This record gives sequence, C-alpha cells and structure tokens, in this order.
Amino acid sequence: MTSVDWSKQHCGVHQAPLDELLALMPDLRPVLETFPDEPDAYTWDVKVHMLMPRQYPCVPHWHTDNVPRVNGVQRFDLCRPELPMYLWISGAPLTQFKHGYLQAGRWHRFNQLDEHRGTAAADFCWRGFIRATHQGIQAPRPTDHLRRHCQVYLDADTYQW
Repeated sequence: MTSVDWSKQHCGVHQAPLDELLALMPDLRPVLETFPDEPDAYTWDVKVHMLMPRQYPCVPHWHTDNVPRVNGVQRFDLCRPELPMYLWISGAPLTQFKHGYLQAGRWHRFNQLDEHRGTAAADFCWRGFIRATHQGIQAPRPTDHLRRHCQVYLDADTYQW
C-alpha cells in the first residue's frame, strides 16, 4: 500500500484537473500512479481529515455523489451511470456501499447511482479520501482548487460540548 503522511497535506483539492492536483499535493503522485483509468479524463477531489472517535469524515446517511441539481432538486434522470467515478481511501473509517465496505488503499469504481455512507472513526486518526469523477459528469472548475477546510460530521446522539 502506498504511504502518504496525511498530517502534512493541505486539506485537499476541489474539482481540480490532474495537473493542478499534482502541483498542490505532489505527495499523492504514488497513489495516482496506481489509478486504473486515464487520469486526465477525470476531475479530482481530495479531502484530508483529522478525526476523533465518533466523528464522520463524510455524510453518515445513505447518499449518492454528483447527482445534478436543478433549482435545488436532485435530478436522477440526468445522471450518467455509464461514466465511472473512482474512490480511494487511506484507511479507517471505511466508506460503506450497499455491497460492503471499501478496502483501504485500493481504487473502487462506482457511479452516480451507487448509494454509500460514511462510518464513524473509532480512534484518533488522519484519513485521506480521493474521488475521481469522469469529466463527462463534472468538468474541472475554473477557480482556485485548493480546499480551505473539510467538514466533519458528529453523531448527534452522542455529541457533548
């Protein structure tokens, strides 16, 4: 498995082309060299999280990614399930798909209709998340791609201040 010190990375990138991802986060090159498809055909999202127990690095409820919205309403009829997305995570907490949990350190192919959810951290940890979205679904944004922060979700049933 490729080793990246996630504690030394930016918070990530948002909707970046490959060259911008590599310029902003060059330590990810060894992971990207294992990508199973043509990397220039994808838009890249990276999120880096420092987590505490019971924190979620992503939405803890079943959801899908990159479903188009028209006037704030998700339009599943506009999805392109024939175009792939790929997901890679560095380690726990693992992302759960309907068919099971992702294996850390490996690329997982999925599409806009594949439901998944985040799971809570059990320990204090750093976690890296990489999603590649085919440019037929989402083209790179023509703006600053450096992610300034990453959302962490809390378990509303056990959260205390």
